[in-house]
Amino acid sequence: MVMMGRTAEALFWIGRYTERTENHARLIDVYYHIREEKENSSDQSWSRLIDTIGDRAAFTEQYGSFTEQHVLHYITLDKNNSNSLLACTNHARSNLRNIREKMPAELWDIMNGLYLWLKEKEVRDIANDSPHLFYRFIRDTLSMFQGAATSVMPRQNEWHFVEAGRYLERAENLLRLLQSLCHDYAREELSSYPLMLSVLKSVSGYESYRREHADTVNLSSIIKFLMLHETFPRSVSFSFQSLERSLQGIQMEDPDLNLAVHRLAKLAGKVKANLACMDEDDILSGKLEMTLSALRESCNVMGLRMSKVFFPSREEVIA
Repeated sequence: MVMMGRTAEALFWIGRYTERTENHARLIDVYYHIREEKENSSDQSWSRLIDTIGDRAAFTEQYGSFTEQHVLHYITLDKNNSNSLLACTNHARSNLRNIREKMPAELWDIMNGLYLWLKEKEVRDIANDSPHLFYRFIRDTLSMFQGAATSVMPRQNEWHFVEAGRYLERAENLLRLLQSLCHDYAREELSSYPLMLSVLKSVSGYESYRREHADTVNLSSIIKFLMLHETFPRSVSFSFQSLERSLQGIQMEDPDLNLAVHRLAKLAGKVKANLACMDEDDILSGKLEMTLSALRESCNVMGLRMSKVFFPSREEVIA
C-alpha cells in the first residue's frame, strides 16, 4: 500500500502527540506524589517538572513563579503552549480528522471525546476532582486509544507510521527524563528514596524493576534499567528496537524511497546496537550525560530525516 505526504505526516504525528500527552500526564501525576511527600520543596518539584518537559524559558517568560496553579495550567490547559495536554490532544484530533476516512472510527471517537472533555476543564477542576484521578483518566483514555489501534488497524503503512512516531517520541521523552535525573544528582538534590521510586513509577516500571533488583534502589541501577532493558516497553533500548521494526515495515513503490526508508531503519538499528554495547561501567564512567545528549541528538536526526523523506511538501512540522 503506497502512501506519502500529508497522510503519512498526519499518522506520524498522531503517534507522537498521543505518546507525548500520555507521558506528560504520567509525569504530572508522579510529581503530585513528590509534592505531598516533600512539602517544603514543592516549588523545587514543580520547577523540576518544567525542566523535564523542557519548557523553562517559555514558562518563566509567561508565568514567572513555579506555583502549583501556574505549572498545572501551563502543562495541562494552556492553549498557547504547543506541548500542553490540551494542545497535544487537539493536534492529534486534528490530524485524525484530516484522515478520518482512512482510520478506524473508534480512534476518532476516543480522541474526540478526550479533547471535548479536556477543553471544558479549568485548573480548579483538577484539584477538586483529585489530581490523581484527573490524570489517571487521561492515561486510561490514551491506553484505550492504543488498545483500539492495536486491535483493529491492519499492519500496513498506516500502522507503521503511527508506531514510528510513538516510539521516537517515547525514546526522546525518556532521555529527557534521565537527563533531568542526572542534573539533580549532580546538584546533590537526588537523595530521597521516594523520588527515585517516583521516576520508576512515572514510566510504570516499578514492579518490573523490583523483580530484577529486589534489594537495590539506586541511580545507576535505575538508569541502567531504563536505558538498556531489552524487553521493558518503556526503555530506550526497546523504543529504538520498536522504531527500527516500524520503519522496516513501511513499504514504498518508489525504489529511491524504499532505499531511504531502509537507511532510516539502519540508523535506528545502529543506535540500538550501540546501546547493547553499553554496560554498567559505561553508565558510571562519568560520560553518561554525554551519552544521553548524543542519544537525544540521534532522536532529533531521526525526526528530521523522516520529515525530509516522508513529508517533503512541508518545510516545518510542529515539534
